[in-house]
Amino acid sequence: MVIAAFIYGLYQVLHAASEVSVPVAVALMLTAAMWPLANWLSRHRIHRGIASGICLLLLIILVGGVFTLVGAQIALQWRELGNQSVASFKQALQWLSRSPLHTNKAQLTDLMHKAETAMAGSQGRIASTAAAAGTQIGRFSAGLVMALFATFFFVYEGDKLAEKSAVLIPREHRAKILDAAKRGWVALVAYVRAAVIVAFVDGLGAGIGAAIIGSSMSVAIGALTFILAFVPIVGALTAGVVAVAVVLVTLGFFKALIMLIVFVAVMQIEGHILQPFLLGKAVSIHPLIVLLGIAVGAIISGIVGALLAIPIVAFGVAFIKALNPETPADEVPPNHDDLAAEHA
Repeated sequence: MVIAAFIYGLYQVLHAASEVSVPVAVALMLTAAMWPLANWLSRHRIHRGIASGICLLLLIILVGGVFTLVGAQIALQWRELGNQSVASFKQALQWLSRSPLHTNKAQLTDLMHKAETAMAGSQGRIASTAAAAGTQIGRFSAGLVMALFATFFFVYEGDKLAEKSAVLIPREHRAKILDAAKRGWVALVAYVRAAVIVAFVDGLGAGIGAAIIGSSMSVAIGALTFILAFVPIVGALTAGVVAVAVVLVTLGFFKALIMLIVFVAVMQIEGHILQPFLLGKAVSIHPLIVLLGIAVGAIISGIVGALLAIPIVAFGVAFIKALNPETPADEVPPNHDDLAAEHA
């Protein structure tokens, strides 16, 4: 009961200070992604501060480059996309008029008129939603800057910060809990690294598939798949639905079916080859736990909760395994000090 009360109180504090806690949580995920590169640079006699700056600069260049490329492609293809969408809409109307539904032109015109009336009556709500979105963009920008600064310091001196925080742990349990936390961190780093590789492969496969069938939005589809793939199962499924819908509107039913086959193939490669090979037994998580974790995270904190749920579960599973003396030795993640000794 004491542990449950502590967790509940901690959640309330973090939720109340979400404009700080969320950027810090994102910074921890980014730190886990860049930790192997920073360690590699440090082993090659590059000062840790310089290595941290290099990692952060590469992250900014990579993410900024992807979004710039996607924005440029959408801007260049906007008119063509509009024309293709109008043509596809007209074809859909013609199909409805010839379909077994026997929808005539008068009914279609009435539906279009009702849709226009509904849009005209919603201008006030659209304006207020746009204003709220502008405020959220400002908060997002502030949180992004905070996350980048926190990421730099976590990569630079995360070990020292963890050691200083250890004074909050009772002395008699400190060594064991710190060891379990280090093993949990190793599992988290392994999970995030695997998630980045899986997301890259998913995005690359989706982008190549879209380019082969002639979609002018291949880069955007690949980038969207890469970003959403960080949410296990649900993210790739959502990206697939969006990509198939875009191809259906712009290129027709046959090529949309090919796009669907591409996504199914990518999901099969991810589930049966990439994840088992990259994660292994030490950070393996049952699919049911993945689904429940995503659902609970989404309920608690929306999209951010869905993104962070499984990394938190990966850390927690490894932490509990390390504390449990009955856990088989091959299922306990290694301590990062052991990994450093192996590299040395």
